Amino acid sequence: MTESPPTVLFVHGWQADRSVWGGVIAALDAEVRCIDVDLRGSGELRDIPGPYTLERFAADLREIAERIEGGPAIVVGHSMGATIALRLAVDAPHLVRALVLVAPVPAGGPGYSSKGAEFLRKTVGDRDHRRKWLARTFAGEPVAEHLDQLCDAAERTSSQAALESFESWTNADFAEETRAITMPAVVIAPEHDAPDVHEQKVAALLPNARFVLLRESGHYALLEKPQDIADAIRSVLAP
Repeated sequence: MTESPPTVLFVHGWQADRSVWGGVIAALDAEVRCIDVDLRGSGELRDIPGPYTLERFAADLREIAERIEGGPAIVVGHSMGATIALRLAVDAPHLVRALVLVAPVPAGGPGYSSKGAEFLRKTVGDRDHRRKWLARTFAGEPVAEHLDQLCDAAERTSSQAALESFESWTNADFAEETRAITMPAVVIAPEHDAPDVHEQKVAALLPNARFVLLRESGHYALLEKPQDIADAIRSVLAP
């Protein structure tokens, strides 16, 4: 009987969709089975009704993970998607083989100032403001194709989903629960994206986490350094 290949489940971040993982998936070996999902309210699921919360997103992932053949999945999350992955690992640890968290939002919230939070809220529905914000999520001058890709993905996220999910992940409050996550984890902190926060408020809480500082990368390291992200995923493929 042929053994099922390892499954990697990809979870995108805020105002994005599954398309952002294309470069990472292309960099992975063919024997790895990749499942990239749109969260409700985004991409092809833009019109799916809410609630648009971490808990609902994690429950949706759980339904997908329960149908995966060959055992638990390696769950890879970016930003808000990493927080959702943590929520899934807390709620259903038997479904998660390992975690790879890229620029993760802490499970205790990002700690934005009121001014910073308002800046991000204003990106919802405002194309010019959103493009300026997304341009700042790279280490340097963004590749035009990458910036266009992110802007297009944001257009495919409903405003209701963006605003409701924003309140959910910015007010997350389950950091202490993540101390019980025992499966292997890799926390990838882009150099130009508050790596101290990723190390101290995410990696430090996970008993079996390995912290990786990714040089010359910003919040969207998955577009800037897809091969490095793929290598991190390979590092947890061994049983």
